[in-house]
Amino acid sequence: MRSIWAALIMVMGLAVVSGPADAQPTKSDKALRTVQPLSPCTKDANVDSCWRAGVRAEERGNAEAALAAYDASCAAGFQMGGCYEAGKIYFLNAKLRDYGKSKQKMERVCESTDVGIAPYACKYLGIIYRKGLSVAPRPDRAFSYFAKSCFPRGEPFIDGNGCELLGNNVPDADAAGVPEEDWRPEYIAYLAFAMGCSDNMPAQCTRAQAIHQRAVKRSANWLARCAEDAKTVQFRARCEDMPRLASVEEYDARQSFRLSVVRMFRLAADYVE
Repeated sequence: MRSIWAALIMVMGLAVVSGPADAQPTKSDKALRTVQPLSPCTKDANVDSCWRAGVRAEERGNAEAALAAYDASCAAGFQMGGCYEAGKIYFLNAKLRDYGKSKQKMERVCESTDVGIAPYACKYLGIIYRKGLSVAPRPDRAFSYFAKSCFPRGEPFIDGNGCELLGNNVPDADAAGVPEEDWRPEYIAYLAFAMGCSDNMPAQCTRAQAIHQRAVKRSANWLARCAEDAKTVQFRARCEDMPRLASVEEYDARQSFRLSVVRMFRLAADYVE
C-alpha cells in the first residue's frame, strides 16, 4: 500500500490537475482506451472475477479497462477490493481523475467491515476533505477520517501514513468545534505519531520522541493527561515509552500496544468524531 505514497504527496498539493488543452491522442492512447465488455462478475475465492480482470488490466498498463473492471467488481458487492482500487484510480490517475467518484468509492470502503483496507480508504477521504477536492474544505471531517485510518474501531489494523497525516493536521479548537480548554493538539499528535511508529515507520517514532521531549522541557500540561490516560487504559509502561514500545516486532505485543493507544486516543479526542 505504501507504494502509492509518493503519488499521494504530489496530489496533496494540487486541487485540480489538467493536461495540455491541445494534446492529441496517440495510437497507444487509443489502444489504452479500448475496454472489452465484461462478463457478469462471479465470486472467486475471497475476491471476484471482475477484480481479477482489473488486476490483469493494470498489469498490461490499461487503466481504462482496469477501472471498468473494478467498477463492476464494486457494483457486484462480493468484496471491497474493487471499490478501493476504483477509488484509487479515480484519485491518482491524471487522465481518469474524478475526486467525486473517488470519494463515493472510498466512503463505501471506509465504512465497511474490511479491516484490511478500510483504514487506507479513510486516509483518502481525509485528504479529500483536507484539500477540498470535489467538496468544501472541512478540517474537522479530515481529522475524523484520518483518525479512522490511524485509530480504527475494532481490530487495530492501521495505515501508518494516515497516522502521519493525522499528526500533521490536527485542527485547532475552533475548527474541531470543541472548547479550547478541552483540546490538546500536541498530545493528539504525539499519540498519532506513536501509533504510526508501530507500522514500521521509524521517522514517526522520531517525531513522537521529539514532541515528548519538547513538552518535558516546558512542562506542558498534557503530559499529566497522558499519564492519567495511560493509567486508565492500563498501558503497560509510561507515556514517554510509547515510541520505544511501538517498534516491537512480535505481532501480539504490537497489537496490544495499538489497542492501548487507541483507547487513549478515544479518551483524548472521541468527542470530536
